[in-house]
Amino acid sequence: MPNHDLRILIVDDDEDDFILIREFMRDGFPDANHQLDWARSFSEALSCLDNNEYSICIFDFRLGETNGLELLRNVRKSGCSLPIIFLTGQGDEKTAVDAMKSGASDYLSKASLSAETLSHVISRSLKLHKEEDQRRKAESALNAQDILLQAVSDASNCLLTGKNHKDSILQALKILGEVLKVNSAEIYQNFDSANGSRKIIQCFTWTKDFLHDEKYGGLFQDQSGEISNHESKFLSLKESKFSQITITELPLSGRDFFQETGILSFTLVPITIEEAFWGFIAFGDSQLERQWSKNEESLLKTMAANIGSKIRRHNDEAAFHSIVEGTSSQLGDDFFRSLVHNLASALPVCKAYVSEMIGYNSSECSILAGWDGGEFMNNQMFNIKNTPYEEVIAGMVAFNSDSDNENFNGHPFLGKENVKSYAAVPCFDSQLKIIGHLSVMDDKPMPDRQRTLSILKIFAARAGAELERKRNESLIRNMAYHDALTGLPNRILLNDRLEMALAQAQRSQSVLAVLFLDFDHFKMINDNLGHEVGDQVLKGVAARLKKCLRNQDTVARLGGDEFILLLPEIHSPLDADNLAKKLLHVIRKPLKIQEHELNITFSIGVALYPRDGETSNILLKHADEALYLAKNQGRNCYQFFNSKEIGKKGN
Repeated sequence: MPNHDLRILIVDDDEDDFILIREFMRDGFPDANHQLDWARSFSEALSCLDNNEYSICIFDFRLGETNGLELLRNVRKSGCSLPIIFLTGQGDEKTAVDAMKSGASDYLSKASLSAETLSHVISRSLKLHKEEDQRRKAESALNAQDILLQAVSDASNCLLTGKNHKDSILQALKILGEVLKVNSAEIYQNFDSANGSRKIIQCFTWTKDFLHDEKYGGLFQDQSGEISNHESKFLSLKESKFSQITITELPLSGRDFFQETGILSFTLVPITIEEAFWGFIAFGDSQLERQWSKNEESLLKTMAANIGSKIRRHNDEAAFHSIVEGTSSQLGDDFFRSLVHNLASALPVCKAYVSEMIGYNSSECSILAGWDGGEFMNNQMFNIKNTPYEEVIAGMVAFNSDSDNENFNGHPFLGKENVKSYAAVPCFDSQLKIIGHLSVMDDKPMPDRQRTLSILKIFAARAGAELERKRNESLIRNMAYHDALTGLPNRILLNDRLEMALAQAQRSQSVLAVLFLDFDHFKMINDNLGHEVGDQVLKGVAARLKKCLRNQDTVARLGGDEFILLLPEIHSPLDADNLAKKLLHVIRKPLKIQEHELNITFSIGVALYPRDGETSNILLKHADEALYLAKNQGRNCYQFFNSKEIGKKGN
């Protein structure tokens, strides 16, 4: 236990129990600065919880006229998430089960209460609570990410479907501004003169209270579509990249106005058109300096790219309106399929493809969606080596208006196409890395180079943004369900797989095993060699564990030096017995980390379904109890929970 304040509420009407727990706390946490508060009744406990902040609580079942179970339910109903340990009498397993179902973090029998068991349960409950809190924060971040993703999707939908150029951009700014909870969202265009001077012109404005207002500059576009010459309160822009400025960096003439509106800072997101800096979106914020995550920054850049695309295609709207109408409400695979179908129809050509590069600096590609003259195709792998697409992944466009398909001769896929003309452009992510390409082919000449490439570039930007969004979403979800250090499933994913395995085992009346693994003296490695070596040990051991398992098995890291192995559909307890022996043997082999050769050992606890429990919580609990029995037997061994068939297990 770290040497910091630890405040615990003990709810027990027996003073002897309180004194005993206090003594056990002193023995179990000799280095911790802890404080114990004592509540003797239901009402006194609620008062303590209302007026103080606690690290953890311990509730006794017997509590005068009421009982600790009622208190536990009341506390959980009020929304309190503190870890709560429940004290029960000897042999009172039903009460313990009811307590766990009612939200207890763990339970202890008074008959087995000791300094060691108390410190272990408290430490474990605090650790699990911390992990749960981190999980909730991860889910909250993921939820916020989903909300912003949806807002970007909705705003992009406005840009794609809006018939009126001005209204659609303003509506997109409104959606973003409301979701981001900023005071204003504005678009400025950059003008660089030949003599090196710069002018920034305000084009579009949204604020909390109105879409446009004459005092704020109005809606800056005249009937002819030309941008009017309203000078901006931003007389200069420091950099054409994602950045933040405060109003103190603005000219004096602009500060008073922004202070009146409550704006203290601006986040500037550049808009790039045809690979050149065009202008930026300025999000006015009441926070002095807003913190943006990399994913939020990436999404805002994606949104800026979409707005740039809208501006770029303003004068060509009629030419590809059918494409916009067909793809505006789609996401993911539906978007890609709709895109190629409508591209082929609007240009018109007989074939259209959107392809993803398998990796950076790779010539292998996969067709996400293709329209081949009357039917969809996808998941077609091909190599672009020695084809015109080599120029595309180098960042150039490819266009051939009238030729035979000699450029694709000999290619196993593209060589089979009846190609008379073709065009292709790269798809970029927000870091301007090429992640795919958008292409069209036809069996007749393709005369309009500028129009064809312009349309492809516009929708390649949207396709690149959608592809990056899918990749980012997949990455975020992977992070939520996997351990960052070892890449193994974490507690959340383990619980999902364990529940599925239990359901399958119940249907098939089969046996499954849960093995709880814990390093012996792992703390000595961290203390003596440092956490960097300790992390390398964890990664090395994780790799060894994975090699010992079948494809259907799962190894998960709970955190620290604890691992769980899930073995579904085993034939008998002997399978788990054999695996435990194998694991001990494999782990004992010296592990070389940097200049150190380390001898690692494990203690293992085993619980079996249905013999040792029929729920995930009970199985994990019993495996944990078997683990501590193995620890007590001298470590470097394994124990089955309450096993009569297998007997005592040793080294």
